[in-house]
Amino acid sequence: MGRRASSRATIVDVAGAAGVSVSTVSRVIREHVDVRSETRTKVQAAIEALQYRPSQIARALVSGETHLLALLVSDITNPFYPQLAKSIEQEAAKAGYTVVICNTDDRIAETNRHLTRLLCQGLDGVIHAAVGRDEAIVLSVLGDHRRVVFVNRPPVDESVSYVVSDNFGGAAELTRHLLSSGHRRIGFIGGPSFAGNATERLRGFTQAMDEVADAKGFVVQGEFSKTSGERAVKKWLDEGCGLTAIIAINDAVALGAMEVLIRRSLRMPADMALAGFDGTAVAASPVMSLTSVDQHIDEIGRQAVRLLLKQLGSEIFVPTRQVLPTKLLLRNTTEGARRPRRRQARVQTERARATGAEEPSARADRPTGSGRS
Repeated sequence: MGRRASSRATIVDVAGAAGVSVSTVSRVIREHVDVRSETRTKVQAAIEALQYRPSQIARALVSGETHLLALLVSDITNPFYPQLAKSIEQEAAKAGYTVVICNTDDRIAETNRHLTRLLCQGLDGVIHAAVGRDEAIVLSVLGDHRRVVFVNRPPVDESVSYVVSDNFGGAAELTRHLLSSGHRRIGFIGGPSFAGNATERLRGFTQAMDEVADAKGFVVQGEFSKTSGERAVKKWLDEGCGLTAIIAINDAVALGAMEVLIRRSLRMPADMALAGFDGTAVAASPVMSLTSVDQHIDEIGRQAVRLLLKQLGSEIFVPTRQVLPTKLLLRNTTEGARRPRRRQARVQTERARATGAEEPSARADRPTGSGRS
């Protein structure tokens, strides 16, 4: 009686059907060149007939590799991360690797849980794209610096490889563009103080503002979330800071800021210029048309995979530090006709509506004093 159709074929079944040894089947599966063509054809025919699928665990025991990588991200809902993940998956697939995406929420315990579980499954390497304070636990759990590449932010440990964009230069270039367009009161919605990319972007903004004597910056420290953008813009509008432009720490924060401006009936850029950072695909959509600093997310992902695989296959490890140049992408939220006086009036009106005070036009029409000379 033949093998039951309901049971899963094994490598022994394939060897028996092809009339060869198990080691020969293994060499065919691993595409060794030392197998005669007629033997290879017989084995491949048996594999097809029996619908045999090699066990990844068994292959790992033979080769010592699982071809499994992990991508650590802070928040997969941030548009930056899906775009990064796609480029990493595509590049890893070219080399036969599978990528597991791990959402950490910037919690050290979550990072530890993900890595511990995946190491039990034979994890080969990690691309670290989160911004949380988990660097020490990552390096401790992995034990070998060849097994990790940091992206999005440079690590504190100088003996680790990374691929990042020029966060400082990109923020400085964006700020200088707004200043050259006549803006002098510019708000900056920052990120967490522990995130290296956030501190570098803030540093770039601050240096560019310091270069212009009559420029004044307004900084709010926040998170890398849409909600952070909403809170900051509401605060500034309600306080009547007189801003004419806002820079968000990333495109997700800029989206939150944009929604508040729209709800307050403020036009971009006529009433308020707005820019983000990342260069995500969503920022380029005609609906958003957000000015942003392009980090070249896809290229960061590709370079990170290539670097990690190179490190995994190398006996000698020398950390590599790649800083990719950024590109300023000018779109509708900062470019176009500007009407400074009308902008200021509209912003004051919105502040009045939010606080319940009288609108500027109402106050202007009302006579002041008792009327006596």
